[in-house]
Amino acid sequence: MRKNINISATEYDKVLQEFYEYFETGYKFEEFLKQYLEKIGLDEVVVTQRSRDGGVDLTAVRNGIGDLGGQDFIKYCIQAKKYRPSNTINIKDVRELAYVANKNKAMGIFITTAKFSKSTKEEFGGEQVTPIILIDGKTLIDSCIDNELGFVYKPCFSKQYMDRLMFTENLTIDDKFTQNDLKENIVIVEKKITANDIRARILSLPKVILEHFPKDETTLRVCFNNEFSKDLNINKGRNYLAGVTEVYRKYGLLTEDNSVFPAISSWKLDGKQLNIDIRII
Repeated sequence: MRKNINISATEYDKVLQEFYEYFETGYKFEEFLKQYLEKIGLDEVVVTQRSRDGGVDLTAVRNGIGDLGGQDFIKYCIQAKKYRPSNTINIKDVRELAYVANKNKAMGIFITTAKFSKSTKEEFGGEQVTPIILIDGKTLIDSCIDNELGFVYKPCFSKQYMDRLMFTENLTIDDKFTQNDLKENIVIVEKKITANDIRARILSLPKVILEHFPKDETTLRVCFNNEFSKDLNINKGRNYLAGVTEVYRKYGLLTEDNSVFPAISSWKLDGKQLNIDIRII
């Protein structure tokens, strides 16, 4: 919902400049966008590896409706550019994202602290084979204000609030794992374990993880919290794992009186070795 905020053009420029200067590097901007994209409703948001990312800085999905076996989910390829607010994004960069998104059968999102030229908006603003969502600095600021991310009251950019957002217990990839882990065959993703998942005795399966296993594979050997391993069954729709009652009871998500406690699952796939860290929210 749009906040009823009165702000002059001069104040807007100041706010956008403060926002831009907060992020010391483009990598920090990408880490913020992971939380931003989750806040606006995307799931399985992953910051890509910092080399050979094919021009894609983050990936995400939007799950479909109902129990349709994942047929209507949408995959996103996101590019992030932390440029000065006065700069203009080169249309060539947007075209390259469109190419990569089309190749991956995904929708593209280009997010920047800078701005897009009129010709870029005209080329990517209508119907096309590969839709690209353009989010410039002003649009991003509006969205952050609406979602109360880093902005309070009039708004004033709050460095203290942003610090709390950036350094929550949801650590970055670099915080959780060593630099040696950031190699080509490592996949890391976080996913919520909801109360409904626990009641149904299922563990929702991130598509980015499943993509690394053969389609005819029906079971996965999973290690939990680097201490407890179990073979789990993949359902026919290939969107969740079954046989997790013992796991949920072991880690306190499901009590003996069947009370449920939602949690966060951090998935790490190294080759074919899958480990899931579970922590109760």
